[in-house]
Amino acid sequence: MSILDNVIFCAALCLIAGIAIASQGAINAKLGAYSGQGLSSVIVFSTGAVASLVYWLIEVQGRPPTNLPKLMAAAPWWAWTGGVIGAIFVIITILSIPKLGAGTATAIIVCAQMIFSCVIDHFQIFDIPFRQYTLWRGLATVGLIACVAVIAKF
Repeated sequence: MSILDNVIFCAALCLIAGIAIASQGAINAKLGAYSGQGLSSVIVFSTGAVASLVYWLIEVQGRPPTNLPKLMAAAPWWAWTGGVIGAIFVIITILSIPKLGAGTATAIIVCAQMIFSCVIDHFQIFDIPFRQYTLWRGLATVGLIACVAVIAKF
């Protein structure tokens, strides 16, 4: 049994990720003010690539699987778009946080993320297991939008 089978551990990881994402936007925007927006995105992804490489080497214990090229070739085309989507996210936060503030920008991003995540679940986009978009999820969506409005206004 892996520690990743523990729901509480995974929830704690998600809390850390949420804090990291909220911090990342503000940090990237500040770097953009000093280096320029485009270069700050390059710096973010370069340092992120190094950190990801270190994690991957730890994960595979320094020995990549021998069939790695075959495994990667079997991935659907859209599985290769994560880096581009990440770049879009970073660039958007660099551009929007100085104008909207970290709270408003992050609230809009999280709201959109939550709503589209429910759509992904309901329509099984990206081969995600089905989870119905229920009345309760719909009410939560309205609540999310209301929260964004309050954060943006006050």
